[in-house]
Amino acid sequence: MKIVRSILASFILAVGVAGASAPTFGDLAVFIAKGYFKSYIPKDASMEQCVAFLNKQGICFSLLDLLNPNKTVGPEDCARVVGQSMLLFSGEAVVANGCIKKPLEMETWVDYCLLNDVDSDAIWKILTRSTSGGSFSEVRQFFKKQSEAL
Repeated sequence: MKIVRSILASFILAVGVAGASAPTFGDLAVFIAKGYFKSYIPKDASMEQCVAFLNKQGICFSLLDLLNPNKTVGPEDCARVVGQSMLLFSGEAVVANGCIKKPLEMETWVDYCLLNDVDSDAIWKILTRSTSGGSFSEVRQFFKKQSEAL
């Protein structure tokens, strides 16, 4: 429980908290990369760098989800990414097809988080408050570059 509180504090300091909206997959990737993995990723990392880092670790994000600025994440998506991160940190991650697998005895990633005393709901709430004013600047910059390229 101590590690979860420490991680939550890191999220608040690294990303800041604003007030509740539906974040995108890009927002989730930036939030997790710059929160959980802030020691391994540059502070000014782009959304693409955050996603590449996470995917390399086995915390997978779909290109189709990332390229759709209207595709939002839900609490279950957040639980998956948090659960995959916890398995990676614990050294218990099993990777198949490049992605960290959910333990077989768990029905959902939410179950995994609950049974392992990981408050993914609190992390979800911080993420939604952090994006209440819109997507993170890294995500906005990504889509701005995409629209300029067209």
